[in-house]
Amino acid sequence: MTDTVSLLAGERQNGESYRAIQACNDYLRMGPGRSLTALAESYAESPQNAPTANRWTLKRWCGSYAWVERAASYDARLEDAKNARAREIMESGLALAHERVVKLKNLAGFLEGQLYEQGADGVYHNVWLPDVKQIGSGADAERVDIERFNQGIISEYRATLDDIAKETGGRVVKQETDNRIVVEWAYGDDPAPGDAPEATRKATPDSAVGC
Repeated sequence: MTDTVSLLAGERQNGESYRAIQACNDYLRMGPGRSLTALAESYAESPQNAPTANRWTLKRWCGSYAWVERAASYDARLEDAKNARAREIMESGLALAHERVVKLKNLAGFLEGQLYEQGADGVYHNVWLPDVKQIGSGADAERVDIERFNQGIISEYRATLDDIAKETGGRVVKQETDNRIVVEWAYGDDPAPGDAPEATRKATPDSAVGC
């Protein structure tokens, strides 16, 4: 067993072996649904790298070296990092309405320039596009040059203006819901295990009740 492994959370305690530290780290990495049973099963599947194959040894290490408290600290630290990253993303760039409006206005300006661009003959050549059409068939077929209205660029321009209006409150967006009933708990982030309806109850992980 290597002697360079370090704990992911907490401080090493007197008598805590590096095998116990490895097991603790593996336990922490399992996440909020972690359990000693699941950890023991994973070790049973790969015994060559397991610090122990004995569930009762895991239980003893868990109780002696505060794995539950370490797990709470580890999870809290990961959650803080996740929330900080989410705030960074949601408070900058295109997550901000005014930044999106700037991009949309630039796009609208570009499309408008394309719409009103004229050739030397004064024709709006991005609105009326050259095309060909075949009249008749076989030896009597005749190719005819035509102009086709560029509906695509008009639609994109209008859609961009509509997006700007939505971002600035100029459009009312309807939100339709079906007849499904959504039940929300009023106890905070999660209901207590005993308060949850029977259909939603799950096995309580070790980290919620101790080793």
